[in-house]
Amino acid sequence: MKLLDRMEKRFGHLAVPNIALYLIVIQLVIYAAILFGRLDYFGLQLVPAAVLQGEYWRLISFIISPPYLAGTVWQSIFLAFFWYIFWMMSSSLESAWGAFRFNLYLLMGVVFSVACAFMGHVISPNPVILVTPMYLYLSVFFAFATLFPNVEFLIYFVLPVKVKWLAWFAAAALAVSFLAAPSMGYRLAILGPVLNYLFFFRDAMTHSVKSRQRRVKYEKTKQVEASTALHTCSQCGASEQTDPGRDFRYKMVDGDAFCVCNKCRE
Repeated sequence: MKLLDRMEKRFGHLAVPNIALYLIVIQLVIYAAILFGRLDYFGLQLVPAAVLQGEYWRLISFIISPPYLAGTVWQSIFLAFFWYIFWMMSSSLESAWGAFRFNLYLLMGVVFSVACAFMGHVISPNPVILVTPMYLYLSVFFAFATLFPNVEFLIYFVLPVKVKWLAWFAAAALAVSFLAAPSMGYRLAILGPVLNYLFFFRDAMTHSVKSRQRRVKYEKTKQVEASTALHTCSQCGASEQTDPGRDFRYKMVDGDAFCVCNKCRE
């Protein structure tokens, strides 16, 4: 994108390398504080109604809070595994894009999350909108699956599944959550954190749709060509498709070429 190229040239020096690692370390500290009762998990999440009442820290704290509240040992183990996967995907995206573009991708996700949450609150103040960082991490997962679709994850450490199929499953789950949301405002809040994906990959998605349309058109053309006879006898109407055993020749009559099969030449 030319716009991103210009932005990177001007603001690239502001990028923070390995930003995902810093986020994970901060989230670990926050998680420890939650376990020891120093912080309330739900007091960190983005709630527009609470922000409007003076709880301005929620505009930032929801980004550095753990993706979910782990109440059991197994949930804590999966949370650690989640952080590892997030770090792995973020590192791959940063290597592919560069630090600036990955920073911008995360920043846009945060901005869209906050903006859509407040717009949703204006549209539908009830029920109260609560935004966790989970959907923001989902946008990172979608970006990783788009750039590295054939990477395999081990489901339950046993079943290998390509990340592109997991992404389709996650997209379906997101669609279900969107449709099942209790209000239009809540739907907008759900959509906000993944708008950065649509912004970054809109050209790729447009190209994919056009390529698919060209492929379908090509296949239809090949089918028409395959179903059209190359030789048709001008006297009996036989062709190599209706009578594959016949021999077709052409003769000139008054300057025009006429196809005649061997049966009609006898």
